[in-house]
Amino acid sequence: GTRPWQSTAYWVCTFSNNQYEVQAELGDGQWDKSSFYLALQSETCRGTCMVLDERLFPLERSWCLFELLQTMLRAENHARSEQGAFEGMLFCTASGIMNHGDAGSEVSLRIGQ
Repeated sequence: GTRPWQSTAYWVCTFSNNQYEVQAELGDGQWDKSSFYLALQSETCRGTCMVLDERLFPLERSWCLFELLQTMLRAENHARSEQGAFEGMLFCTASGIMNHGDAGSEVSLRIGQ
């Protein structure tokens, strides 16, 4: 069934990382101890949203690419194990979610370039 909205939580890395403890947030040099990785591997994580505009800046940032890779690996493992309800990567734009066909074509065309 459908869960009530009150039981849904979002981890937003921009707001969730302690900017005064960046080294610790990044796992003190161990990527598999980073807050990014731990959040993506959590049992309660149902997917990753990447917010894109026409400039596609997230696709130029190493940590965004790290999150994309980890999401793709988890989705691949999920497909094999059939556990939980992991949705994988959702590409979100100002006009909607690309994966659902709700977004305009401007970002899709830019990705294709």
